[in-house]
Amino acid sequence: MRRLLLRSLWFAPLLVIALAAGCGKKETPATPETSSPEETVRASLVLLRDGQFDAFWQHALPPADYRDLKADWPKRDAANEPLTADDRERFATGVKRLTEADAEKKLFASLKPTLIQYDREYKDQMILTLGIFQSMAITAIDQAKDLTLSQKRQLRDALVILNPWAQTVPWGDQAKAKEAIAIVTDTARKLNLSTPEDMRTMDFDTSMKRYAIVWSGLKRTLDVYGLSLDKSFDSVAVDTLENGGGSAHVKIRYTLLDKPMETEATLVQLDGRWYDSDMLQSVREQHARLMPPATPAPTTSAPLPAPASSVPSTAGAPVADAPRH
Repeated sequence: MRRLLLRSLWFAPLLVIALAAGCGKKETPATPETSSPEETVRASLVLLRDGQFDAFWQHALPPADYRDLKADWPKRDAANEPLTADDRERFATGVKRLTEADAEKKLFASLKPTLIQYDREYKDQMILTLGIFQSMAITAIDQAKDLTLSQKRQLRDALVILNPWAQTVPWGDQAKAKEAIAIVTDTARKLNLSTPEDMRTMDFDTSMKRYAIVWSGLKRTLDVYGLSLDKSFDSVAVDTLENGGGSAHVKIRYTLLDKPMETEATLVQLDGRWYDSDMLQSVREQHARLMPPATPAPTTSAPLPAPASSVPSTAGAPVADAPRH
């Protein structure tokens, strides 16, 4: 289920850059009204930018699919292996390190030798190291089965832009490390997690609130090292390329670290509102996988033929042909 957050994006690097429409810092309505494909995309991106994940899903899904998403949420970790005593001990140790009263001081003390060693021994090797990482990451992207071709292209393009940035970041800077550690510990305290079961048993509403906390912490941490997400937020432009027959094709243009990027998305119109086709299809496929298999009722005679006026099945049809209420 968590991978839906990735597939919900019109451009895959959102988990890295979380681009949004250039609408400043003003508050956005919980359920924005939109009447065009461009407005739909902009509103969705603003909600994501501001970490309003629950409102995003309400805006991005038809009502029935949103209800299914919430109902399916507790099932998302059903296939995970049971937690062991070692799992619980590692979790408790990690939470304590991040949330105890003097966590910032202790974490920096343990990290400081590594920062010094980095500046002395590894700084000059970053170009080679990042080159190897980029090659491995591109291979993983190409082999990913849950990404569309457009999303794969976006991630590859983002890596090409992020690599030179990462080569110049002062990773050994102790003042920046202190600032980043303070953000990480603040985020961990706000999450208020005490056991690993807390991660697995969160309901939908709680998960969305905690995702927002993590997202805010990530944005602040990246800003420490010069990757300002807000600058990308202000750069987005959305244009409709085609619109007809209940389907629209849009282009989304933006900048990442002042470098231009673009992607395209297909939207479908259901009950007068626009929805991203790939995301809606993904949500419905996930729901189908989580549904228990149907048990056919026993019969003692051959089934009756369907009447001539029966409505054809929508199985396998595009999501635009299968509205849900």
